[in-house]
Order: sequence, then C-alpha cells, then structure tokens
Amino acid sequence: MIRPSSKEAALRVGIASVGDFLIAWGALAALVLFRRSVPLSFTKSLLPPENLVLTPSMVVLFAGSFVVALGLSGFYRQRITPRTRTTLIAPLVIQLAIVTLGGTALAQPLPRTVAFGVPLFELFLVPLWRALLRQAWPVRGRDTVLVGSDEDVESALSSLRETGDARVRIVAWVSPKQLGDTRVRAVLREAEEVIYVSHDGEPRTRLELLRIRGPRGYLLLASHVDALLTSSVFGWIGDQPLVEIAVGCGYGVRGAIKRTIDVVVSALLIVVSAPLWLLAALAIWLDDRRPVFIRQERVGRGNVPFAMWKFRSMRVGEETEHFASEQERVTRVGALLRRYRIDELPQLFNVFTGDMSLVGPRPERPQLVERILREVPDFDLRCLVRPGIAGLAQVSAEYETRPEVKLRYDITYMCDWSLWLDLRLLLRSVATSLSGSGI
Repeated sequence: MIRPSSKEAALRVGIASVGDFLIAWGALAALVLFRRSVPLSFTKSLLPPENLVLTPSMVVLFAGSFVVALGLSGFYRQRITPRTRTTLIAPLVIQLAIVTLGGTALAQPLPRTVAFGVPLFELFLVPLWRALLRQAWPVRGRDTVLVGSDEDVESALSSLRETGDARVRIVAWVSPKQLGDTRVRAVLREAEEVIYVSHDGEPRTRLELLRIRGPRGYLLLASHVDALLTSSVFGWIGDQPLVEIAVGCGYGVRGAIKRTIDVVVSALLIVVSAPLWLLAALAIWLDDRRPVFIRQERVGRGNVPFAMWKFRSMRVGEETEHFASEQERVTRVGALLRRYRIDELPQLFNVFTGDMSLVGPRPERPQLVERILREVPDFDLRCLVRPGIAGLAQVSAEYETRPEVKLRYDITYMCDWSLWLDLRLLLRSVATSLSGSGI
C-alpha cells in the first residue's frame, strides 16, 4: 500500500472511481426523473422527455467528467498530507465546466436545474460513499522496518509523526551494521516493507538489502543524487520521496505476466521452428553419427543448478583428445549452428518448463560462477530471476566483457524491467542471429 504500484492501491482507486461514476450516473438519472415528474415553481413546465435523453454519451459526459475532475483534484491520491487535503468544491466546479463545454460540443442544451442539481446531489452522496468505503475497508498500515543510522531513522520517524500517514506502521529499525546478523536478516526478509533511510550510506548496503529481500526489494529514501538517476517517485515517507528498488519481473503480477508470455511464446516458437529443428538434427547426425542434443549444467534462479538443452556443436568422445583448443573441437555443422545461434533453439524447452525465460541474464556454469564470486561477490544477484536466452548484457556487451560490467547490465535489466524492454531485446537478439554474427 505504501507503493502506488501495489495491487491494493490500484484496487482501492478502481473501487472508489467506479463508485463515484455510479453516484454521478444515479444523480443524473434521479434528477432527470424528478424534473419529468415534479413541477417546480421557478420552472415553466415539466422537462419533456425528448429534451434530455439519457444516452450513453450523456451519461459519460456527466459521470466521466466527475471521475476526471476528482482525479485532477487529488481524490484518488493515496498519500494525503495535512497541506494537500482536498474538498469537493474544486472537482464539482471542474465537472460543471466540462459538462457545459461537452453539452455545447454535442449540441445538447442542458437544463440549468440538471446541470447545477447533479453536482449538489454529488456533494452529499460522495462523502457518504467515501465514509462507507473507509468503514468497510479501512487502510491497514504495512508493518515496516527502517534501516539506517540513528539520526536518519529519527528524521524519518519525525516526518511520519508530522503527516500522520496511516499506511506505514513502524515495527522495528536496524542499523546497516546489523545486516550480517541472522536474526536481523530474517526480520528484514519477512517484513511487509523495508525502507532504507540512509541515502548517503554505503552503496554496498543497497545491494545487500536486495539480496536479503529478494525480488520484492525495498524502498530507498532518495537523495538529490538519486534524483539524477530516476524519473519516478514510487512512494513517500512523510513528505520525502521514496524510490523502489525491486526486481519487478521476479514477483507479483508482473512476474506472472512475464511467465505467461514465456510459456505461450516458447510453445509457439517450438511449433513454428520445428522444421528447422529437424534439419539441424539431421545435419548433426549425418556429420559424425553422434548424439544430436547435449545437456549442460547451469546455475538458475535461486542459485539452483539445472540442465540446459542445446544442439551439439562440438565433437565428443575419444576424438576430442586430438584437439588442443576448444575452438578446434567445433564441428563443421556446429560452426554454422553457432554462427546463427541455432544451437540454442532447444533452450525453448527450458523456457517452457520454467528453468529459463525468453529474456534474462545468461546462465553460467557452476564452476565459472564460483570463480567469479571470488572477484565479484554480488554476481549472485543475477539469480533473483530466471536466466534467459536473450539478455541486456548479451546484446549490449562483448563476449570478453568483464563479469562486473555484465552484472551492471543484468541488474539494470532486472530493476528496470518492462514488456517493451523484453520485446526490444528479443528483436535485437533475432537480428543478431539472422546476421550471422553469433559466437
């Protein structure tokens, strides 16, 4: 709930806006019926039915403009401070202006009793609806742990006291020096929310918090330097902006969407590319009568090893003893498969079964990971998500690029994930394969 992108926040806004729309619709219908049935002393006659027909466009004009006006006035904002508390007067004035302009555009004269009466109905009904909503579904504060120095924690608590934000319920606070403690790590891992309030602290603390929390990540109290690196504010603590540090594609709705796309697209690609599979398998078998497929051990999500499928592109058995280098072991057919990356097609099976994703950090051998971890201790952060066939580091860096540089690409991808980014990386990977520049 602290994060505007949370499911609860979206659901609250959705329910409130639907209720507001229905109130405006109901107010319009009730007032039109009243004017058609009850004579008023200050009007010439009853409202003829043909003068104001409740068409869909008229309902949208009144009810839709009301929801838009409430949104513009901040009524759907989850963070309310004493200075930004809103009143209904502003949205009702905005609605009246939109309705007047809309009626003119639709060439639909609007009786003044209706144009001014609907906002009056809304003025009484909306507060009742919002009070009912708060009573039926009160805002529950999320159990939150603050991480930072004593001075920074006290500053954050002071901001919370000043604003009275009910969404945040502080249950504990810890010093960055305590992150190595097993019990502290367990508390941080299980907490509903974690906020790192020492924006000027050690950068490695941020990575360690991500490792402890996993894909859910945490919220960072942004400094003016952090503002240079992000264009979005993902929450507030008091009146101070928070930035979300999380692996969006690794959990929740976004993770489910990514996984669904992986299953559907990998299944389609397996079917569509089946003729190419048959040609590749036949070429490999005719070349040296050896096995067509091989399985290689790789490190997957959560540092769990898995068997990755590939078309065999190298010689196997006793004949390999006659070749000094790995490159010399590549077969004639294998060189062609590698050049166009056809040898990686069987990894679609790994994607379909859930060991891999279409896009993600490239999986590495366990022995290589152990060696890299001695030089780059944070290399295991790549394993917060499923490894992929295509990846940002793969299309942006060279094969010989240092592991710490590839890690920067991978973390950038994980924390800045979007469907559009996945599509771009897939298209660039396909373009690389078709150009024959694979390795």
